[in-house]
This record gives sequence, structure tokens and C-alpha cells, in this order.
Amino acid sequence: MSQAKRLLLIICGMLLAGGALAQAWPTKPITLLIPFPPGTGNDIIGRVLGAEMSKTLGQPVVAENRAGVSGNIAMEATAKAAPDGYTLVVGSTSYSINVYTLKGTAPLSAFTPVALIGKLPYTLMVSPQVPARDIKDLVALLKAKKGQYNGATGGPTGTSFFLTVALKQATGVELEIVPYKGTTEAVTDLLDGRVHILFAPMATAIPYYKSGKIKLHGTTGAKRNPLTPDVPSFIESGFPTLDVPSWYGFMGSAGIPRAIVNRINDAANKALATKDSLEKLNNIGIDPSPGTPDDFDAFLKQDSANWAKIVKGAGVTVQ
Repeated sequence: MSQAKRLLLIICGMLLAGGALAQAWPTKPITLLIPFPPGTGNDIIGRVLGAEMSKTLGQPVVAENRAGVSGNIAMEATAKAAPDGYTLVVGSTSYSINVYTLKGTAPLSAFTPVALIGKLPYTLMVSPQVPARDIKDLVALLKAKKGQYNGATGGPTGTSFFLTVALKQATGVELEIVPYKGTTEAVTDLLDGRVHILFAPMATAIPYYKSGKIKLHGTTGAKRNPLTPDVPSFIESGFPTLDVPSWYGFMGSAGIPRAIVNRINDAANKALATKDSLEKLNNIGIDPSPGTPDDFDAFLKQDSANWAKIVKGAGVTVQ
């Protein structure tokens, strides 16, 4: 037998083995770690899609909240898990930021990109006590009333923090930054007027906006969001550097066989296509982004590069 034929047989054998592995997998429940508390975007996505994926995979996909250290507890547990596809995590933008701001964060190479789920717009929430009609009015007010207003953030180095820094850099306004342990606490003080602005996910802002408890002065995205058609995008208002949405996706530990990765990716894409899932995700502003594992891999690398620039520009170093 020639060497070429022998090589061809080996390749065919590997393909058949991979196909058999994918057909046999899973044989037990899959754990889907949620890096943040119940009610967050990661949590909603994990529970909505996990339930749908269980139908396709034939095994329960069990969502488990494992919050802490800006999401790093769940991310680290996933990175250290066996590369068999039975432990996944709902990763998000916080991970891309943590790589450049939190010491000990597992590198991108420690993970297998499985499926990009979607992107969630960010908004600029403003207290009703702030006498500004839109973001341009707000900037003029902050310049005229130096030191009289502040901005809350959902953490010391999260997306909301960097968006607040970006606003200061783009406009030259003076604005005290008040960090909170989470967005929930920041919103409470925003409603009470103790803080004046807060960049927060659409999912957080929508209930308060629709009830008239806060004002919205902008959203991320190339055009206006269907949930807030009367609110201009940051790009439309002339503030393109504020156009930084949040992403969500399923990740596993490095080394998961491609056949299993493809099986999970297929289940995730099917879950994203169901009417019930689409409705629930759209209701909190998430724009589904189904695709291949390779698509997600390329996205993660680009997102990581973008955040490296943003963090450096903000003068933040690894803590």
C-alpha cells in the first residue's frame, strides 16, 4: 500500500471516529456556568437557550450561577474543566476586559470558542433630575456646572466604566466616577438622584425607561434600536467612540474535539432560531448572532484586540 493511500485511510478513520463521537455525545447532563447573578444578561441567555438546547442534545443543559471576581470564577472553572464539552460558560464582554485589567485571568488560548449568541446594546441612563434633553444638552450642562454631577459605573473596570471614561475623553467634561459592586446598586442610586448618569445594558435600562423613571440619551448600534425608536444612537448623535456593545457566547475549555464543538454549536443555533427564544432575547434587546465556531473565534480575537486599545487609552493597568 502506498504512503498516500495509507494517509487517506488514516484521515477517513479519524473522520469516522469524529462522527461516531458526535453521535454518541452527550451521555450525561451538561453544565452551563453563569458568571453573574440571576437576572443578568448572561443568566437570561443561559436559561433560555439551555432549555431549548436540551431538546436537541437529548440531555439536560443545566444553568448554574457561579458569580464573583467580575465573572472570573466561572471563567476559571471552565478553563480548568476537562475538554469533553460537559462544562461550558456563558462568556461575555467582561471576560475580554478582565484579560487586560484583572491579574490571573485565563488567556483566550485557555478556551474553545463554541458559539456566538448575540450582542446587547448599551444605553446612557440619565436621572430625571438632570435638566438635559439629550446627550448634547448633557455635555453642555456638565461643562457649565463643573463638579456638580457624577457618573455611576457597575464596577471598577467594566464596560460602563470604560464608556464613562470615553465620554470624558470625547468631550473634555469633568465628571466624578462612582464605582459600584454591580449595576443593580448603581441603578438604585440613579433613581434616587444620588448619581446622575449610568451606562448600562439595554436589558437593565428598558423597564425603568418604559415606566418613565429614567431618561435615555443614547444607545450603541449603527442605527436606533427597535425597543427605543425615539432614542438616537451614539453614532447618530456624533459620539462614535461610545459605540461599544456587549457580546455573549458559549465557551468551553481548550481542546474540546471539533465534532463535539460542532454539535453544541448546531444546538445553540437551533435554539436561537426558535420563536420563543427570539422573543425572550429580543425583549431584553439582544440581537442574535448565529454562526460557526470559527466565526466566534475570529470575533473573540478582534474583540480582544479592541479592548486592549480601549484599556490602554483609559490608562488602566492590570490589578
